[in-house]
Amino acid sequence: MKPLVALVGRPNVGKSTLFNRISRSRSAITDSTPGVTRDRHVASAEWQGLQFMVMDTGGYCHEKDSITKAMLEQTLTAIREADVILFMVDVRSGLTYLDLDMSNMLKKNFQDKAIYLVVNKVESRQLAFEGEEFRRTGFTEPYFISAREGNGVADLLDDVVASFPEAAHEEEVDTAVKLAVIGRPNVGKSSFVNALLGTNRHIVSNKPGTTRDAIDSKFRRNGRDFVLIDTAGLRKRTKIDQGIEFYSSLRTEKSIERCNVALLLIDAEKGLEKQDIKIIQMAVERKKGVLILVNKWDLVEKDSKTSQKYSDGIYDQIGNLSWIPVHFISALTKKNLYKAIDTAFEISQNRQKQISTSALNRFLQNALAEVPPSSKSGRELKIKYMTQIGAPHPVFAFFCNNPELVLNNYKRFLEKRLRQAFDFTGVPVSFRYKKK
Repeated sequence: MKPLVALVGRPNVGKSTLFNRISRSRSAITDSTPGVTRDRHVASAEWQGLQFMVMDTGGYCHEKDSITKAMLEQTLTAIREADVILFMVDVRSGLTYLDLDMSNMLKKNFQDKAIYLVVNKVESRQLAFEGEEFRRTGFTEPYFISAREGNGVADLLDDVVASFPEAAHEEEVDTAVKLAVIGRPNVGKSSFVNALLGTNRHIVSNKPGTTRDAIDSKFRRNGRDFVLIDTAGLRKRTKIDQGIEFYSSLRTEKSIERCNVALLLIDAEKGLEKQDIKIIQMAVERKKGVLILVNKWDLVEKDSKTSQKYSDGIYDQIGNLSWIPVHFISALTKKNLYKAIDTAFEISQNRQKQISTSALNRFLQNALAEVPPSSKSGRELKIKYMTQIGAPHPVFAFFCNNPELVLNNYKRFLEKRLRQAFDFTGVPVSFRYKKK
């Protein structure tokens, strides 16, 4: 396992800015609004040739509402999981009672961990002088940095990686199947992830928009590694604010970009809506595997035909995307959750499937014999052979005398027969018609 570095501290001290700098990304949302980061957010990082994981957290605070209580719980869980803790404070705000309270908690309960006091936003000599007051926390060797400018971060990381065990030098190959958990707000995405992991890995609330960043969680099933990417819900563009909500939407789209299979959760009581179809199309355009999960199925009154009628209704709405399977689940009761993961794994395998050229051309000859190609112009169309092109998803090239003569309905016929012959359930396939 790679060493884990957790960034902790009260809200709005610059944890997400430092997270982005260390991970060399902009994967954590930064905003001047306290409490923007709510869940633990993990990314890969590297320094001096050593690989590790860095974790952003929501902030240490004492407010009593349900969200801030969950933020505090997540922060404490992050501290327990981490190998190294970066305790961050803000020189411009000065030493606060929350800083002192957190320093006492860390010293009392986590003496076995490497803890570094990081005084952030130190962008002048005067501010460095003022930062000396943070020695009152009991951490007598603070690191003065500017996460925004990068000042002092290199010296901090030099000491952090020096504390890693020798195991940190070992390289890991990531073969995990990446599953993006997507859908509109408040359909139960975080509850789904938590139910699979068996922990409160993500904050769950009935308030839409609780999850703002895309967050990775790893687990194993049947000896296979999976990564669940829980994402902020995608709303209609017209309903997305210019600030935090907008950037959360971008994170969701990027999560789809890097997944193998997109798991679209919909609310069983609300059904498939136009925005769900747009999300499906987004995943299909990016050539990702897709699985539709109808969540909260335990709340639906049903008989032996309910699920079939519900599936038929979905397929009527998505039209030519009927190759996408539909499962009925309940994150609350855990019904069919692992069946959904097994299907997602099969879809990921279908996405990597390689068909030999000889098998493809036997298929092509049978399809041509069943329904010979025709063209509106009356000119003869000859499809001579086909092959699979090397790509991360299934792409097939058909070589013919004139690609412009291939009608759309014949393309759909070939795709339908190809799916029947080789089982590309849950996976978009691409056809290329080339002149030969």
